[in-house]
Amino acid sequence: MKRNIPKILVFTFVTFLVMNVITFNPNLFLIGKWGKLIVALLGILLLEKDFKGFVLFVRKNILIVLFWGLCSFFTLIKILKNNVDTELIQANFLFLFFIYFFYLLSRSFQKTYKNPLYEFFKAFADTLNVNFVFWSLIVLALSLNVWHTLEDRTGLGMFYDSYVQFGIFSCVAALVNFMIVKFTSVKSNKIYFSFFIFYMILVVLTNSRNAQIIVLLAVLLSLLPYMKKVALKYVYAVLTGIVIIGFFYFSNELLLDEDFSEITTGRNWIWFYVLEHYSTNSIFLGEGIFGLNNSILNENITFNYYFQRLDFLYFHSSFIEAFAAAGLIGLVLFILYIFRSLRNKRKLSITMILIPITIGGLFESFLIQPTILTSFLFWYLIVDTDVAGNGRKATNFNSFQ
Repeated sequence: MKRNIPKILVFTFVTFLVMNVITFNPNLFLIGKWGKLIVALLGILLLEKDFKGFVLFVRKNILIVLFWGLCSFFTLIKILKNNVDTELIQANFLFLFFIYFFYLLSRSFQKTYKNPLYEFFKAFADTLNVNFVFWSLIVLALSLNVWHTLEDRTGLGMFYDSYVQFGIFSCVAALVNFMIVKFTSVKSNKIYFSFFIFYMILVVLTNSRNAQIIVLLAVLLSLLPYMKKVALKYVYAVLTGIVIIGFFYFSNELLLDEDFSEITTGRNWIWFYVLEHYSTNSIFLGEGIFGLNNSILNENITFNYYFQRLDFLYFHSSFIEAFAAAGLIGLVLFILYIFRSLRNKRKLSITMILIPITIGGLFESFLIQPTILTSFLFWYLIVDTDVAGNGRKATNFNSFQ
């Protein structure tokens, strides 16, 4: 039983993540919302033996901890200026809470299994496959609508009310099933290969472009290892170039350009309002994770028809979210953490997943939300662990390269 604890935690936590986005029944949503929190709390209590584990986590992941510290500081300042915001406090506290749970879960897999990556991907894939079959049967039995429209785009939503959410599910399911096949063979894992092909078709049907880009890049990096080496080698130069170009060309004129609006599918307006906010505020000041979002939504709701239909505004870029949460210094810490982690894991096959998700994060906010399926996979794989606790990499972790 003790040996199966990591897999049980993955199954229950991921199942609650899936349920947390199902809204055709409000009870399912609430069960998922609180269930994932309870599982993470129980996981920390079960896997953390003493305070030394947390100290090691901080030492190995100091950059993301410092980023979180800035987010917390700016959150406190915002609360002192305004009223207590429970949701804002939760968003900022739970960010590091869940990443710490993923860290302990990763260490547990490394300590328990000879091939920890394979066992993790298998547990993850089995969970998603079971959930897909179960919830799809429920949807078919209830004759619920499976196609959903957002503005002028329509996509497959299945048991979700949004094709974007189902795109995330299909994307992650395709990746984890593909990794099992990659680490073994198609012949020995025909079922997982069949699921991979099936989820690839679903990714196309969802019409979720971010999901399609992530899966396509992951497959290309896997089939063409040279591309992965080039991507890792030049990731610093490319992103530094994007930042420099952004400073010079990320202007009001560009963001209000109609052609640019079509390319970004309306994201340009959100980025315009963020830029407008920082034109009168210091770029070194943040407002905590999701602290600026409601302010921009409320200030511009009368000017933007799209905003009038939103209960909450996402900035549609993980890096803009990080910048708004912790200011320019926080953004630098956030980016450096990802760069350093990619460099440390450059010999592992998981970089074929981490690189596409990082690129996908340029246009979606999921990296700042650790309880989305995509971000769970990302943070679990990228968090820096050290089973021995003496600065060397765990040998078991390098079993699959």
